[in-house]
Amino acid sequence: MNTDELKGRYQYLYDKMKTSREVEKMIIFGKAEQKMFAKLAYSNPNMAKEWLNMLEAVCWNNFLTEEQAEQLASKIINQDQSVGPHWTMDAFFSVVPKLGGNLEEEPYYNRYALWLVANSHYSDFARSTAEDMGYRTPEEVPQEKMALSMYRKAVESLKDVDKLHYVTSYYMM
Repeated sequence: MNTDELKGRYQYLYDKMKTSREVEKMIIFGKAEQKMFAKLAYSNPNMAKEWLNMLEAVCWNNFLTEEQAEQLASKIINQDQSVGPHWTMDAFFSVVPKLGGNLEEEPYYNRYALWLVANSHYSDFARSTAEDMGYRTPEEVPQEKMALSMYRKAVESLKDVDKLHYVTSYYMM
């Protein structure tokens, strides 16, 4: 079989399992996937990581890989016209737990979706948030205070029952 024939046969078998109500067929497919994934993880760990990243989405309403989050964040235009995220991942990931926040909350969001949405909210609402806190500009607000506010707003967006898949709908993915 050539590549296209192999892909076609795989799709046929996948569809057969996907539409089946027989648990046995799902188990057969799952065991085959497990065996092949183990081989892939051994022979090509980077490809195995990519595969896992795609599968991780089954755990979350709002899931992004690190690469997806970085790519989307690089296009953010902030109110001060700067481009890119306000907080680096490292900075955000270290401050949120210190403020009592959760970087991940299944099934609502993973850390990369949270980071992106917090930065997006900063981009859109930093000025009004600062004013609501009694400051004139976002730069006057202590960073931890601003991070906590944007974290809370991001969590509310990511847990919104009207938009279970906030990230994919907002970023048209």
